Amino acid sequence: MNNSSSIFSGLFGGVYMPFRACVKHASLLNMLVKREIIVRTSGTLLGKLWPLLQPALQVAGFWFLFGIVYGMRQDRGPGFLEFFLVGMLPWLCLSEVLNRSVGMFREFSALYRRTPFPIEILPILIMIIPGFVYTIIYGLLCLFIFGPAAAVNSLIVMPLLLLWLLPFVLLFSILGLFIRDFAQALPFFLTLIMYSTPILFLPEMLPAWYQEWLWLNPLADVMTAVHALVQGMPFNPLTAVRLLALWFVLLVPSWLLFRRSMPHIREVL
Repeated sequence: MNNSSSIFSGLFGGVYMPFRACVKHASLLNMLVKREIIVRTSGTLLGKLWPLLQPALQVAGFWFLFGIVYGMRQDRGPGFLEFFLVGMLPWLCLSEVLNRSVGMFREFSALYRRTPFPIEILPILIMIIPGFVYTIIYGLLCLFIFGPAAAVNSLIVMPLLLLWLLPFVLLFSILGLFIRDFAQALPFFLTLIMYSTPILFLPEMLPAWYQEWLWLNPLADVMTAVHALVQGMPFNPLTAVRLLALWFVLLVPSWLLFRRSMPHIREVL
């Protein structure tokens, strides 16, 4: 009974408490988001357009490189460029959030070193701008490529992805604080994961034996779900089961570790 109560408490706290803290401290969160936008765009001519222009220019660069220079439409079929872009933008959002999570406490240390501060809002804070920016760009991309129905479906991709990433952000923020090598290794590790995930290649391009083991890569399941939602590609219900199971398994220990580390964060910094 105690174990069941602890698990339920961890699940409830892992999702509810960060969002509850954001609602409770909405004015503070709003101020921090505005502050971050100002820091990112201060002194630039285009100002607040830059957060949107950066991923838009990345999409244009990918289209030029893979659609024109390398001619992937002819070499790998008419749908490869679309397949690549549909998977690459969620990956860029994912990698930006995870890479930032490992240095989250150090980045915002000036806010809470000497004054009381609701640390539990930080995981949501680092997700807000990437989630907003990539949702807009992704929706416009899907509207241009696939039409209105796919564009509507695409609007939930980034919010669902960020919700699924929440346990990883909680866990990585603590690991990045207490184990500095983890922060150094994560970008390299994410690059390796990207190369083994069906983003730069279609799944059927892999050897048959590798395709059988692809399910061990949870981000391959993420991409399968994204392509099913946006492009209507085949979707095995077991994919959703694996993603939800991993989310539930990680959420409890990640939140408990995050909560129990709060009193020691200032000491480490």
